[in-house]
Amino acid sequence: MKSIVGKFKDKPSLTTILIIVIIALQVFLVKCGIIPYWLGALCKNDRADDLYLSMLSVAALQASFAGVIVVFGLSTQPKSFRNLRIAAGEALVNNWMSISYSGFLSAGCALAATLTNMLGDKWFSPWFFEASVLFCVHGVIRLLWLLKQLIKIIKDVDSKIAQQDSER
Repeated sequence: MKSIVGKFKDKPSLTTILIIVIIALQVFLVKCGIIPYWLGALCKNDRADDLYLSMLSVAALQASFAGVIVVFGLSTQPKSFRNLRIAAGEALVNNWMSISYSGFLSAGCALAATLTNMLGDKWFSPWFFEASVLFCVHGVIRLLWLLKQLIKIIKDVDSKIAQQDSER
């Protein structure tokens, strides 16, 4: 189980692909009549565009916070951060890219939901909305996890500095 979690931590694109596969499977199962169309209420609601457009702002917040985390991790120069960037290597790059592109994917799906709803294909717009929410949730969870790791490094650096100051 730990190796599966490790793969999803180190290769966030797997989660992105999993989200796409889950939504495609849902669409297929609904089209075949195997499961009910649980998003159908959104198709009948005249205010669905408001919900879809509001997701754009949530996605923008997630994407902007991702930029803060990436800049924080890249610009901080204690030796601990350099060691992290060297040791984590490609996995860290993948995670930083993931938190950045997930916000853009979320925003793009929210925009697609709004456009398909406005242009008359109301049946498909809730699926874009679901994708938007899932991409954003994935990005936020990964963002908070990365932030926690960066805070731990700062805490360790601060503890070492405080210990050195008390020894003087």
